[in-house]
Amino acid sequence: MRRFVILAIAVTGLLAFGATTASAAANFKSQSFSVNNQGQLSCSFDVSGLGNVSSTQGSCTASSTADYQCINNGGKNPAAGNKHTSKGETGTQVTIPVHNGRAQGDIPVDPAGPGTFTCPGGQTLFLVSACYSAISLTVGGATVTDAGPVCSGPIMVRQ
Repeated sequence: MRRFVILAIAVTGLLAFGATTASAAANFKSQSFSVNNQGQLSCSFDVSGLGNVSSTQGSCTASSTADYQCINNGGKNPAAGNKHTSKGETGTQVTIPVHNGRAQGDIPVDPAGPGTFTCPGGQTLFLVSACYSAISLTVGGATVTDAGPVCSGPIMVRQ
């Protein structure tokens, strides 16, 4: 009986050790944040330690400031009143494929929209710049943050 108890304790210990070593902790090998030519925040990542799964959840959130302008057919901004700055929280959540415990990719996040701002006849609404701050990227339970700001150069994205 004593041998059985010792064997049971040994097996339980091995199972507990195996469970702790098999449960991987996700960690970022690299991450970066930039603004693409469409004014979207690009949250790029390489995460390892995700274990034997086919996919995981990922999200990127940020505070966004976006500048919109009305441009006439001649390519000019005819009035100072035809500009608008939008601010707001924005984010994207996606399912990310995992291969051999590792996920690599990019999560695009749209800027704050123009809201009710519209252009008068003969003019077209354009996004002309976007900035993001308080960025948070989460993949497979691992999270990194970046205070920012991460901003675009001048862009002209028709809305």
